[in-house]
Amino acid sequence: MDIPETFHYSHQRRVEFSDTDLAGIVHFANFLRYVESAEHALWRHLGRSVHVSSDEGQHGWPRLNISCNFFKPARFEDLLDIRLNIAEVRNTTIRYTFHIFNSESEALVASGEVTIIHVALDSNSGRMQKAPISDELRELLAGL
Repeated sequence: MDIPETFHYSHQRRVEFSDTDLAGIVHFANFLRYVESAEHALWRHLGRSVHVSSDEGQHGWPRLNISCNFFKPARFEDLLDIRLNIAEVRNTTIRYTFHIFNSESEALVASGEVTIIHVALDSNSGRMQKAPISDELRELLAGL
């Protein structure tokens, strides 16, 4: 597995008791919550939000695809580093990879990728329509 030497963004999160299952390890679905939390922190770091409601309408970033591979268990009180890389920016989509490490041991716990799509909510129909990614956002992402 190729692990990047540098990452565009890193976010830490401590495993809470409620994140674990009967075996005392993090339930697999919670890793996606951790990644989403890191993604939201990245957007805030860029001065943005994953959901915008303004006079121009509502915009958001639903998921198109998510994959996750698991390597080591994470347990209650572990401090995790969730590291994100912007892998590809297309007309309406962003694909990023993630690697989750145990902060203390540096062991790789999980990795994967997420593809999100920029959408605008049509206020008349209530439907989401894909929307181009602005040049301004492209520049912000390129500056990471």
